[in-house]
Amino acid sequence: MNPSVSALLACLEKEISLTGEFLAILRDEAAVLEDGATETSLADTTARKNAAADALGRVARERNALLDALGCEHDGPGLQAAADAHPSLSGPRLRLLDITGEARTLNESNGRIIDVFLDHNQRTLDTLRRLAGVGDIYDASGRTRSGNKGSGRNIKA
Repeated sequence: MNPSVSALLACLEKEISLTGEFLAILRDEAAVLEDGATETSLADTTARKNAAADALGRVARERNALLDALGCEHDGPGLQAAADAHPSLSGPRLRLLDITGEARTLNESNGRIIDVFLDHNQRTLDTLRRLAGVGDIYDASGRTRSGNKGSGRNIKA
């Protein structure tokens, strides 16, 4: 087997492993969200998730450099071309696609739950500020909005 193909195969296996770790963190995050998401527990899973995402980014850059060495494009199209030219890459490529798809779906689901929590918290804060007679409040983009009269919500965190 070509040394570049062997290196790419090893890199794909590493990426699959790291994506599996990322998926496990996402499952932990989903459990934390189901249990009520305390600030500490959510901060822990977020820190772990960020570290795993950084590691995945480094491996993706390594993979793309190896695809370059094989004369292929980056990311999906290049990986498909490399797998077409070197069938030993086909299985790992498919495993990577499967696990990244699962991680993407769970991450999006967790994100929707977090959006609901943020929306609920923002509504609660707005209500408390109105009840306390607090003047100006700022939305997520830093624009001032009135906190006194049921001001329109347009916050996206």
